[in-house]
Amino acid sequence: MTESIHPTAIKKMISYYYLVNFCPPAHIKQLKKASQKMRSALSKQSGLKMKDFLDAVNPDVAHRMAAFQQATRKPDQETVDQLAKAIKSADSKPEKAAAYQKLMRAIAIHPGRAKMGNRLHRQKGCKYCQAPCQYGFFSLISEPDFKTLLDMLGAENKKIAAERNPVNVLWTYTTTHLWKILGKNEGFISADHLGNMSYCLLMLGTAKSRFALPEAQLTSFQELNQNTIRSWQPAEIKVVEE
Repeated sequence: MTESIHPTAIKKMISYYYLVNFCPPAHIKQLKKASQKMRSALSKQSGLKMKDFLDAVNPDVAHRMAAFQQATRKPDQETVDQLAKAIKSADSKPEKAAAYQKLMRAIAIHPGRAKMGNRLHRQKGCKYCQAPCQYGFFSLISEPDFKTLLDMLGAENKKIAAERNPVNVLWTYTTTHLWKILGKNEGFISADHLGNMSYCLLMLGTAKSRFALPEAQLTSFQELNQNTIRSWQPAEIKVVEE
């Protein structure tokens, strides 16, 4: 059914459902509202009404998510079916979002991707991430602008040591990336997801460039990053441009 849907639309919907996964359930309706224009544009480009578009694209979204987490082109069909069913109503109300997020956490610990030896950049930073791999596929599929990330890090590095705050730079970059996906400078995300996603984007960005960070810098950054996550109050963040 997805033959008539452009691959870009599928990728954007995968990115969207990851944002649903990262959103505190209490704010799921606000996230859905913020994404309305983006999703409507994809539906229109596909020549389908919204319901028909979602019915067509969601099974493929579920298949690709499960395939990545299981590190196979042929994921377990039962898992795919469960995920497709959860996706269908994931952004409808808080309890449905919570159920979807619970399933995503269960899928994230599948050894296909959860085992350190199977992670994307196991020798270039993934080994310092303690979180289940919920961010790798999102970081790949959502097409981050890594040049901007490297420019931001370069500018921060020019400051005197006492004024540097690389965690703030990464969290700001990640927030801007979320806005780009939604097409609107608004969204909701929990602090742990924002921090862990920021680290994942840093890993992929530096791994794709010739500016791989030394091990000492990676461990230092991750320590600061995790401390920021633990100390952040409240535990959820509304990312809206002032």
